[in-house]
Amino acid sequence: MTTLRHYLEVRFAGQTFLLPNAPDLLVEPRENMQLERKGQAAASRNVQGVVWLAYALDANMQPLPESAWTRAIFLNVASRQPVGLLVDDLKLLPVDGLRIEPFIPLGPVPQTGHHLFNAAAMQTATPTLIFAPVGLAAYLQAQEDNHGLGE
Repeated sequence: MTTLRHYLEVRFAGQTFLLPNAPDLLVEPRENMQLERKGQAAASRNVQGVVWLAYALDANMQPLPESAWTRAIFLNVASRQPVGLLVDDLKLLPVDGLRIEPFIPLGPVPQTGHHLFNAAAMQTATPTLIFAPVGLAAYLQAQEDNHGLGE
């Protein structure tokens, strides 16, 4: 069994979050993506004839038609196919020096059945929320059925 050694620090919509770095994540630069819109997706990637959708989110976690993203992070967990989050910036953070605490958001579990966050990093006065990969993938996958930005 391997242990988590790094987190991805991701920035979008003026906010910073962490995402556990795992083998089921794939980071793609903008130049490998297509900007064609499909439903709520802001970009896509064609992999062996299968279209992987990626979503830009605003500060309220709502889909945007476009943003100043530089990379897509594709999650291949709990979804029919990989689904992506478009981020403005990302960097790899070692686990050393991070104090991670469990975090359960208040209120009901979202429609996807999973919370978006399951922990927080407490290395500064302001905690940094950590995405739950399964919850984030389920939330992004649910956006595919919500057509409003594109076709």
